[in-house]
Amino acid sequence: MSDEQRSRPPRRDFRRGGGGGFNRGGGGGFNRGGGFRRDRPAPGAPSIDYRALVEYVAKSLAEKPEEVSVEAFERGGGTVAIKVKLADEDVGRFIGKAGRNIEAIRTLIRVASSRDRRRVFVDLANAAVPDHHSGPRGRRSGGEVPA
Repeated sequence: MSDEQRSRPPRRDFRRGGGGGFNRGGGGGFNRGGGFRRDRPAPGAPSIDYRALVEYVAKSLAEKPEEVSVEAFERGGGTVAIKVKLADEDVGRFIGKAGRNIEAIRTLIRVASSRDRRRVFVDLANAAVPDHHSGPRGRRSGGEVPA
């Protein structure tokens, strides 16, 4: 070992939970009785407006924020459905590459709603973009051959 390697502290891999770290010893981590978990919402805490939260994020992502509309529907049983309508040009930005943006929004809402013990679903309400190639391609009547 060189002098430089001896002077460095040992590397720890926090992802695997080994070698010490935050959850070492007597129960201070999540769901271990350390005080991080709430069984019920804090008394007197204001309820979260999920529709406004989704609308804020959607308008921040959109290039045409004036065309963003968000509607929330109570389904019963503590379930809320949120429908987002966007301009056709903004749908791809809202969904994101491989669906990362919409999944991040859903995760954000799921975490916020778990505090109120509610289930909130976020869906995109835009209709599928029509296919411009729905008609026959290059077909001519009468079996003519182009010159």
